[in-house]
Amino acid sequence: MTISRIKTFFAFAFVFGFCASASAQQAAIHGIVKDSLGQPVQLVFIGLMGESTLPGFTDSTGAYTYYLPAGKEEEIFFTHTGYSSVHFKLKMKEGETREINISMHMTMGSRLDTFQVVASRHDAQEIIQLNPKLVNFIPSPSGDFNAILMTQPGVFSRTELGSEYSVRGGSYDENLVYVNGIEVYRPLLVRQGEQEGLSFVNPDMVSSVSFSAGGFEAKYGDKLSSVLDVTYKKPKEFEATASASLLGESLHMEGSDKSDRFTWIFGIRHKSNQYLLKGLDIQGDYKPEFTDAQLYMTYALNDHWELDVLGYYSNNNYIFDPQSELASFGTVSQAYQLQVYFQGQEEDSYQTAMGAISLVYDRNFYRNDKKHKLKMNFTISAYNDQEAQNYDIIGQYLISELNSNLGSSTFAQAAYGVGVGAYVEHARDNINANVLSFQYSGTYDYSAKSKVIWGATFQHESFMSQTSQWNLSDSAGYSQPYSPYSLQLQNVAKGYDTLESNRLMGYVENISRWTALDTSTFIFTAGVRANYWDVNRELVISPRATLAYKPHWKNDIMFRLSSGLYYQPPFYREMLQPDGSLFTSVKDQESIHFVAGADWNFKAWGQPFKWITEAYYKDLVSVEPYELSNVVVNYFPSQTASGHIEGLDMKINGNFVKGLESWFSLSLMQASYQIKDASYYVDYNSYGQQIIPGVTANTTVADSIKHNVGTLPMPTDERLTVGFFFQDYLPSYPNLKVNLNLLFGTGLPFGPPGNNVYGDTLRSTFYKRVDLGLSYLVIGHRGKTKIGLGKYFKSLWMGLEVFNLLQVNNVISYNWIEDINGRKYAIPNYLTAREVNVKLMLEL
Repeated sequence: MTISRIKTFFAFAFVFGFCASASAQQAAIHGIVKDSLGQPVQLVFIGLMGESTLPGFTDSTGAYTYYLPAGKEEEIFFTHTGYSSVHFKLKMKEGETREINISMHMTMGSRLDTFQVVASRHDAQEIIQLNPKLVNFIPSPSGDFNAILMTQPGVFSRTELGSEYSVRGGSYDENLVYVNGIEVYRPLLVRQGEQEGLSFVNPDMVSSVSFSAGGFEAKYGDKLSSVLDVTYKKPKEFEATASASLLGESLHMEGSDKSDRFTWIFGIRHKSNQYLLKGLDIQGDYKPEFTDAQLYMTYALNDHWELDVLGYYSNNNYIFDPQSELASFGTVSQAYQLQVYFQGQEEDSYQTAMGAISLVYDRNFYRNDKKHKLKMNFTISAYNDQEAQNYDIIGQYLISELNSNLGSSTFAQAAYGVGVGAYVEHARDNINANVLSFQYSGTYDYSAKSKVIWGATFQHESFMSQTSQWNLSDSAGYSQPYSPYSLQLQNVAKGYDTLESNRLMGYVENISRWTALDTSTFIFTAGVRANYWDVNRELVISPRATLAYKPHWKNDIMFRLSSGLYYQPPFYREMLQPDGSLFTSVKDQESIHFVAGADWNFKAWGQPFKWITEAYYKDLVSVEPYELSNVVVNYFPSQTASGHIEGLDMKINGNFVKGLESWFSLSLMQASYQIKDASYYVDYNSYGQQIIPGVTANTTVADSIKHNVGTLPMPTDERLTVGFFFQDYLPSYPNLKVNLNLLFGTGLPFGPPGNNVYGDTLRSTFYKRVDLGLSYLVIGHRGKTKIGLGKYFKSLWMGLEVFNLLQVNNVISYNWIEDINGRKYAIPNYLTAREVNVKLMLEL
């Protein structure tokens, strides 16, 4: 990082700090909110009657801390859907803190209240809170936890069977995922969404979810795009859930001992998307089997020390015997059909294991009659990933041009054949990855309005990989590219690499709150992060800052302004070259974020709503060029690029239907970069004509002219995305819920295969998808006496899901076939067709 950038950042921070210099008298209350059974109630809204001040909320343990003006009587209220509100008046002195524990009584007749939106919450950071309870009700063919992200602003994904997603123009590898503060990783060799199986996060075990699409604070690690921060539950009583569908099964149990010192939660899942894969264009014998198990335990050693253990194991296998494919492509006036017969098999396996143990210290104490809080966390984690990808597939194909006058595209009506050939695809890829991490983090609330957080991590990584890939193409009896002297293979990648490396990371961050004389509130967060990797020996410093301003207006609005420097040191995939070798001289990718946003809480039709708007600009100082092929990110680590991404994200969420949360998001974005020293040659024949394979008759090269590559669209340059999740129920049958999930995205850049991305200037078709879910609550109607099976079950849901309701042929990628004249045909790989799923969810 240059000195000028450091100066710029501190000037930026000074302005923020100056703006937040006003202060006023404050007092604080704290305590725990519990229900009539003594169980903690989370996400209870806390505010002052008749005033638009910054609200407070209880955490997952029911604990809260709330600041209020001192020196005058205030009426404080605690409210939560499904519970009777609590009101009381209080007058406190300046600097006074008081413990007040609250008991809230459950109301009757609102069985759907767990899906109520908490629209009044403001976040001082570039973070949004998501409701994990909605995951099981979002209709999605993947059934993955990340389905809740796909309709969020700035997020898009076309891998409906996998868990990959892109955020604000970033690649799939630019997203941080934490579970209980431990970073988890995505598979390294997966080529297609149907191979991936289950992602790490088990939705049945989740307590809270935070997501940032950019401009996140220094405590989060070193990626360029986003953060998903997941926290698992600490249960207080025994609960169990089970679900079964045509796509898989899951079971989860949780509980604690009588003293609540020991808590445990366990989940196991099995998934097989064989039912969905039968609807793909490529017919064959699909045998996908995905299984994982997780266990999270906590034990309170005493009042201040706690021991936490997290364990995870997954075993994913994918076997495929392709048989045939029949696909149509082209335009109405020039339509083609591809018919392929296959031989061979693909067999892949992915095994992942992770274990972590944490020692947590948490203590409240008083100094100078003021309450202070210190929390420290010591964590050791180990991660192992073993992946194998093996396939030998032979395809014999015939390309025919269809007679458009016949009004159909069946093979029997094809006018004539325009190409015949065969291809062979071969791979023997293996990787064994290990990550050992030692983490220390801490939080110190040194006043009622300020705290400092810090952390340090040492991480050792080892990779052992073997790559062997090649393709052979034959057109009309001639191998491509044609040579009369030798057999030419395509896309050859061979390598055997081992790499041992160490990383050292650390951060420190301060969060302070000020209240102006008019009770407007400022929250200023400033931090710095450092990262050192001993392979490229690069030390990077990342300053980051956020200013949040809550004016004393009648309308409940908060403004945020964030900026920071973000680096992404290379991991395995960022070092992997197209030829299969590792390029270890690659530098850290660098980006500067500027984000301006606002939240507005309001009421419409008597229901709470929240409007979020964020405008952002990302200066890509130095990044790696890459291309997307299905879910694979193919990097070119020996090259560098610079560019920019700018966009606007908007979202409105609230109770469009009373008691049910829905949302609508819209994003506009443009992402482009320029590759350093990139150029290409255009060939001309003796007549001065540009040689275009398959078009130009004279293909003898007489002259070549060099052209420099200009600005290119990034592979994730999706200009417009729309996400919509809507919940409703029938007034005559209130136990019947309807869930609608809608996604729309404009085309992505693509081009013919090769070892450069210069030709990726074509655009794929628009992505349009609607999934419908119907859920009927058989058992669990609150307010009625439970009889029969209702004595044993808390709830029983039966569901029907219709995937791809509109039967749209969405494209995930393209296969390229070349004829003897060098003309290339882009054959679309379509995603799943309309399918129906039946689902059963049971809670004990």
